[in-house]
Amino acid sequence: MEAAEVLKQVLAAPNVGESGAIVSGFSRIRYVEQQMPEEEQAEFLRGLFVRAVEARESGSLDGLSDFLEEWEEKGVQLAGERARLPEVEAATPWAALQAPIGRSKIALVTTGGFYLDDQEPFETDGPERQGDWSYRVIPKSAPRERIKVAHLHYDLSGPREDINCVFPLDRFIELEREGVIGELAEDNYSFMGFIQRPDLLMTETAPEVARRLKADGVQAAVLTST
Repeated sequence: MEAAEVLKQVLAAPNVGESGAIVSGFSRIRYVEQQMPEEEQAEFLRGLFVRAVEARESGSLDGLSDFLEEWEEKGVQLAGERARLPEVEAATPWAALQAPIGRSKIALVTTGGFYLDDQEPFETDGPERQGDWSYRVIPKSAPRERIKVAHLHYDLSGPREDINCVFPLDRFIELEREGVIGELAEDNYSFMGFIQRPDLLMTETAPEVARRLKADGVQAAVLTST
């Protein structure tokens, strides 16, 4: 096996359990494999081995924790420097709300990576690690146990326990019942926020979702991020 393939396998985030849930704690350290050359990847693994032995001998994880933090910051910095920045118009489009909130149809749009169990999960890296700019339609009536989440870049323990902390479908249904909003749209939308090609989001999937929202008579969308 080639050295590059060995490094890729060693540094890949593991799958946990039969559900294939991915350990979110690997989200930042994975930039070492994604962004750094083989020499630096090898340097990271040598250092990790040394810090692990030191931690065992000293009984303290402080040195190991500091080492991981240092390399995570290096990887995140590289990822930020290499991210594609789309060209945008100088003026931001604006649409005024045409009806009071209490009579408006509202939709939720999230970047939390939610999908239904019969839908294709998001590609957490995407082809050639460009991310995934696709979307999933999540009906407000969908059984909550059927709503899953796929994302590498935030802690998933909260939304796995209660999706409302990121994708507040139930809270907006309560607002609808209380008359605070007119109604929550039947179809709501989920993206997976790790998108290394925002230009394709802007030219392909975001306009498509906007057209769907308009056709559904949605008057406002609430965007929930991670």
